[in-house]
Amino acid sequence: MKMFAKERFLGVDFGTESIKAVELGVRGGKPFVSNYGEALLFSGQGKNTATRSLREEIAIRFRSLLDRMHPDTNEVCISMPSFLGLISLIDFPEMTEAELEEAVQFEARKYIPSPLEDVALSWEAVGDTHDSEKAKKTEVLLVAALNKDVHQYESYVNVVGYDMKLLELETFSIARSLAGNEPDPVLVVDIGARAANLILVENGFPKKSRSIDSGGRDITRTLAESLNISIDRADEMKKSGKDFLNAKDIAIIFPPVETIVSEAKRMIVSWEEKRPSRTVKKLILSGGTGRLAGLVEYTSKKVGVPVVIGNPFEGVSVPSELDAQIDQLGASFSAAIGLALYGIRSAEKK
Repeated sequence: MKMFAKERFLGVDFGTESIKAVELGVRGGKPFVSNYGEALLFSGQGKNTATRSLREEIAIRFRSLLDRMHPDTNEVCISMPSFLGLISLIDFPEMTEAELEEAVQFEARKYIPSPLEDVALSWEAVGDTHDSEKAKKTEVLLVAALNKDVHQYESYVNVVGYDMKLLELETFSIARSLAGNEPDPVLVVDIGARAANLILVENGFPKKSRSIDSGGRDITRTLAESLNISIDRADEMKKSGKDFLNAKDIAIIFPPVETIVSEAKRMIVSWEEKRPSRTVKKLILSGGTGRLAGLVEYTSKKVGVPVVIGNPFEGVSVPSELDAQIDQLGASFSAAIGLALYGIRSAEKK
């Protein structure tokens, strides 16, 4: 694979609080981290103190991040937040590809509230299943996002003069980095600053996805109100390693955590009721808040399946001097890693 000697693959995750970027290369057939960086969009708990619009702020911070990183490529794969799109798994009777194309367009109108001409729509047949009468069905993954949102994220790349190889919902990037090699169904729970993204993955494909408007900010706010302390102090305590979820001496109820964990349980039960032979084997926590002290134990107790913290750098070589930093940042870089991995796999297929 001589072609990989100097080739680099850049993934950029446009999150709600920061822009995260990872640049990968390939050495000896294995991906390695050659560069990474992060640009915060706000100061404090999601507060924009600048007079610029959010769109202007993102464009400026993105350019600044690239100037600091100096990537060895001008091609980039990017993601947009999952709550800006829709993902649905639909079962269709066995039919020809042309018939399936027509059927998908028809069914899409039932799932998408906007006129189809205002939507970027894609679909892919991701497997076969059987109904209660043993009739063969084709599972189709339907993905949609508003054209205006797609064009907005495309503009961030255009303004810095880079070439965009891929734009996808972060759902796919996260699934690729954390569960791309999982043969059995797993549930990824990615808890970001603003929202939690729940992704049921099977054979590397997201089969179900749900975005919940509860995230790290809400957990910090709950802690601040419960202990009557400032938001900044609560954020420090949340990251201190103290277990507020399972401690018997501190009676704090976290409604955002309850909402996320309850939805995780509901998704698993719903999946297994329809597919009893394809049980969910584990739950993978991701995102900056995925490392919240006690969350693994608490979630496992509530959901009833093994819970682990996802490591998107598993299978990726990291320079030894970055080990400590990656250990702290790893879970929040899942989407960026997944995007860079897409670049590598696309090059391998050429």
